[in-house]
Amino acid sequence: MAGISVKLPLSRDPESGYKLNKTLKQVARQNLKMLVLTAPGERIMIPEFGVGLRNYLFENITTEVFYDIRQEIIAQVQTYFPFIIINSVDFQRETPEGSGMSMEPGSTSNYLHIIINFSVESDITPETLIINL
Repeated sequence: MAGISVKLPLSRDPESGYKLNKTLKQVARQNLKMLVLTAPGERIMIPEFGVGLRNYLFENITTEVFYDIRQEIIAQVQTYFPFIIINSVDFQRETPEGSGMSMEPGSTSNYLHIIINFSVESDITPETLIINL
């Protein structure tokens, strides 16, 4: 079966040479992940591309920071990938015991999980992308 794009990171596939994204949802997931993990100025020829999560790395965890990240993700997706519909952007942390818990400002956890629930215009079945920081 032919693919739409190359799956990143590159890896060999005996059938087609490189593993490929074969559905629009796979392409959307990969594009969304790259958008969130890219810093503005990092992509050649499109200096505004990227959410820039590293800019928030040493910020105090507050509801305002979560709001800013959420708004930046939504704005970037609307600009660069208008076919992706963002349903929700949530934040979670892991407690020292390892169980998931809703993110609370002032927590001492070193783990932040950004959970992006999205769908693609041609297929409204929701998908979830989790970015672990």
